[in-house]
Amino acid sequence: MVSRIDPKLEIVQLILEEKYNEALKKLLKVLKREPNNYQIKMLLFDIYYNMGNKNRAIDIATEVSEQLLKEGFYDTVIGYLKKVTFYVKHPKIYRILFRALVKRGLDYEAFKSLIDFVKFSVEKGEFTKEAFEFIEIVKDLCPIPALVKDAENLKRELHKKSSQ
Repeated sequence: MVSRIDPKLEIVQLILEEKYNEALKKLLKVLKREPNNYQIKMLLFDIYYNMGNKNRAIDIATEVSEQLLKEGFYDTVIGYLKKVTFYVKHPKIYRILFRALVKRGLDYEAFKSLIDFVKFSVEKGEFTKEAFEFIEIVKDLCPIPALVKDAENLKRELHKKSSQ
């Protein structure tokens, strides 16, 4: 077992060992002492996701990334949410990721992230309302013609799928 000196390492070790209940207990104890420890809060996503509580995991990721975004930690938010979006596709997460990428001046990546979400929506048939909203954002604001064209094509696909 990892030394008790760094509780984060101990929690990570428990997560790697798939001892999620034990990891959650330790993590909540640390958060009582350090309620603004965002590194520890980020681990909550891993625990809840792996325990099968996807909605709670999304709520945690949203809450943590919103707070970090307000505090100007754009790179942290981007890195964290890129990891999160590997596991979960949810419009709340993509909205925050888009804002963080725009704040960093990464316009291509920002608009591409919305396109990626729309592709997921077309494929799975989920979150179509949000997908249409994202398409309009890309069409109205994106300075990159290739992404605008992708958005227009995806809009047609989404219309086709949603009318079936």
